[in-house]
Amino acid sequence: MASAALPLLDGAAPLIGHLAQFFRDPVAVLKRGYRTRGKLFALNMMGRRMNVMLGPEHNRFFFEETDKLLSIRESMPFFLKMFSPDFYSFAEMDEYLRQRAIIMPRFKAASMKQYVPIMAEESLNLVARLGDAGEFDLIPTLGPVVMDIAAHSFMGREFHDQLGHQFFDLFRDFSGGMEFVLPLWLPTPKMIKSQRAKKKLHVILQSWIDKRRAAPLDPPDFFQTMIETRYPDGRPVADEIIRHLILLLVWAGHETTAGQVSWALADLLQSPTYLQVIRDELATVIGGSDGHDLSWAQAVAMEKMDLALRETERLHPVAFMLSRKANADIQREGYQIRKGDFVLLAPSVSHRMEETFRNPDAYDPERFNPANPDAQIESNSLIGFGGGVHRCAGVNFARMEMKVLLTVLIQHYDMELLDEVKPIAGAGTYWPAQPCRVRYRKRKLDGSTGADIAALAQAAGCPAHSQA
Repeated sequence: MASAALPLLDGAAPLIGHLAQFFRDPVAVLKRGYRTRGKLFALNMMGRRMNVMLGPEHNRFFFEETDKLLSIRESMPFFLKMFSPDFYSFAEMDEYLRQRAIIMPRFKAASMKQYVPIMAEESLNLVARLGDAGEFDLIPTLGPVVMDIAAHSFMGREFHDQLGHQFFDLFRDFSGGMEFVLPLWLPTPKMIKSQRAKKKLHVILQSWIDKRRAAPLDPPDFFQTMIETRYPDGRPVADEIIRHLILLLVWAGHETTAGQVSWALADLLQSPTYLQVIRDELATVIGGSDGHDLSWAQAVAMEKMDLALRETERLHPVAFMLSRKANADIQREGYQIRKGDFVLLAPSVSHRMEETFRNPDAYDPERFNPANPDAQIESNSLIGFGGGVHRCAGVNFARMEMKVLLTVLIQHYDMELLDEVKPIAGAGTYWPAQPCRVRYRKRKLDGSTGADIAALAQAAGCPAHSQA
């Protein structure tokens, strides 16, 4: 007797199924599926069946079977349009591993140490732009800093200084090609802008490859090392692959890190008790430093900051959904997933399951503390950066970058949220919606606390804001 298909979520509309609901609020649809159908259920997207798996045990299956029963190549067609069919995760496994081997050494501890001063420099540049007091909106302010750090770290200071802002503007257009719902052949304005930006970015990057080949940088930086890297058999890496790798690193880092660091700051500002824990840790690790001489060892020592970042990743995974496509019929807990069907993970739901995380909607970084007897650290329970062989290559860079940026802001300013924090609407990257403004005022750098923000707000005639 044939196994039954996964139970279909109710409420599907004729012809389009759950498409309109998903387009409006995908996480709400996924949460409703879990609430009414459990850890395994299906969605109907205009006749295409999307099978959703939730929880650590299904996360483990999903990552272990990627490139076996599950295909990453066929699950994200927008990636092929933004990059190329034989690039990185979408290349054959041997070629993927060769390309991954080009960048992985750049994210080892020995290389990471050289990035921390760059991260601190760009974070301090933000402080110089902000001045002593004022307001800023999270994503429009922190997003460009994340891009500045990427351009400076991956392409070098000269590239950053000459083309940084042009690169950022083009890159935002390029990132618009990340389309999960609509057909890619539709000539939507954002798809047209994405393809135009892609061509311009490739021209810019090729010109810098040619420039560095004509006049190599000594000692070599990230970009120079990539240009000079060869495969194990001695073959040079094609310029097209180098261009795509740079675009991938900046794209993936910006889409994830800009949102994650914004959520992290918002979480801390809504959790004054844990913000004080962070301040106490910074006083111990770096004292009254303004961050300009921050070292890799000091950043690594910020264990409480690391816990806070992991808790934000749990509560607000920017990649709210991960997808694969079934390469064959799959049997799972008495159900059958047919070959050609899509299989989805939903960190946005799995991260808030009571079976995995106690009091899942509460902000509690100490749940990840190994020294905590009640620690909740289960394999494959935290998947905001993916998992398995395709886990984000730059996850350690991203976490270090967020640590440094948050450290500099917390050291320099007392801050207060002025708006309710909620995610953007629609099926895009799960960033905080705008406006999400922060009022800030300069702190003393001798370790003492600056003026009380609530008093400042009252003096300015502003109403107090409750935590979101």
